Amino acid sequence: MKRLQPWLAGLCLLVACGSTAPSLSRDERERLPLDGRQEIFDAENDLIIARNRADLASDQLRDVESTLAELDGIEKRYERRLDANPATAGRIPLLRKVVRTERDYLEARREVALAEVTVATQEIRIAQVRVDLVKQRQLVRIGKAPFASLPAFERTIDEEEARGKQTRASSLDLRTKAQRLLDLWKFTQAKYAAETGDFDSGIWLE
Repeated sequence: MKRLQPWLAGLCLLVACGSTAPSLSRDERERLPLDGRQEIFDAENDLIIARNRADLASDQLRDVESTLAELDGIEKRYERRLDANPATAGRIPLLRKVVRTERDYLEARREVALAEVTVATQEIRIAQVRVDLVKQRQLVRIGKAPFASLPAFERTIDEEEARGKQTRASSLDLRTKAQRLLDLWKFTQAKYAAETGDFDSGIWLE
């Protein structure tokens, strides 16, 4: 996996350091029963997975933005190619319709990618507070923290998971919109090809 993007790494550090995160010394951790050590390991592994997902979400956002940035140049190249031949110059308005629908789709995909970054960031928060809860349980177990300290950690998890549900729901709505625009783009491409017989311009713009 690639390293977490700098801004996400900073956020993770803020999440981890901005709270009163429970701390077990290495010696205390090694002396825990096997089930306690395994519980901490599993929670920390989930946190690593969440960070990797955030990294992928950030990469996908960057890819979509790069494709959007290149679209104008692609459109101009195809327009010059069509305009160079009087027999094909009339296709330019039709080509622009194809490009416009592609741009609409890519902008919708960018919204999805932004939402996925938000979802992934929230998943990091959830995973981090779960690590904190697991460690706090072990501190209670070895007598270094009171049992009464656990409900606060559990409430934090409930709050973060509720936020996570909201961000995931928003992402799903945006995906539905993007799929609709993808279908429209592909329909417009097919219509362009059917009307012009041109399977180079307007079809292979990706």
